[in-house]
Amino acid sequence: MARIRWSVGFGLLALPFLAGGAAAEEVKLPSGIVIVEKVVNKPYAATVARIEAAVKGANLIIVGEPNYQLMQRMVGREIKGAKAYFIFRPNLGIPIFEKDPNAALEIPLKVLIYDKGGNQTVIRYRKPSNALADYRGLDSLGKQLDDILNQITDAAAK
Repeated sequence: MARIRWSVGFGLLALPFLAGGAAAEEVKLPSGIVIVEKVVNKPYAATVARIEAAVKGANLIIVGEPNYQLMQRMVGREIKGAKAYFIFRPNLGIPIFEKDPNAALEIPLKVLIYDKGGNQTVIRYRKPSNALADYRGLDSLGKQLDDILNQITDAAAK
């Protein structure tokens, strides 16, 4: 997988987040995809635990959990902690199937967490409003999911 270089050429917008001092960046890729990245000044394991608790606190469920560290180990590579969570809440799928079932391609939501080293952890996710923007009638759901993911990821920084 190619590593994304964060630059002005990709339309980088720096957005300060007050919660826990975590900084967030929104990166618009040339394809139009918007990625939110937060660097948390906490160890990887603590960040993962906080994300898990925040997901539960938001009444979402973890429907999948790829462990990238383990997958890399399977091919003879060692990397620092890296995993993702596929998260969602079934009732949030109701408007998707009522308004545009094709938008089901965008759920569950995916949150990537990896150890940056130096007691820092990176959290990344595709901005839900961006992911749902091309589907009819889902603007308000996209914004609602933006707020939910922002709260979950901010909780990791506290």
